[in-house]
Amino acid sequence: MTRSPRLRDDQVMERIVRPAVDRILRDGELDRLDIIEGRSRNLIDVRITVGDEVFILPVTVPRADDDEAITEMAEHFFDMLQDEVAESSFAWGELRGQ
Repeated sequence: MTRSPRLRDDQVMERIVRPAVDRILRDGELDRLDIIEGRSRNLIDVRITVGDEVFILPVTVPRADDDEAITEMAEHFFDMLQDEVAESSFAWGELRGQ
């Protein structure tokens, strides 16, 4: 049995990263959002730049047909970003995305 491929970078952005960013960051805060070279085929890093702050968060890339794993990774990414933003200089102490 052939296993399905992992999500492509654009799918990771669309299904995991962008929903969290859109929910947590306010209009005009995001300066840059990109995937930087991954640690392996299954683990990539996402760089989020807001002003002079840069967050680099890991994403375990799920298989394209594993909706449950995609949902779990999206929730985990949201939690990681929410924690980082709460400790940032531009949103200190704010719990965004509720």
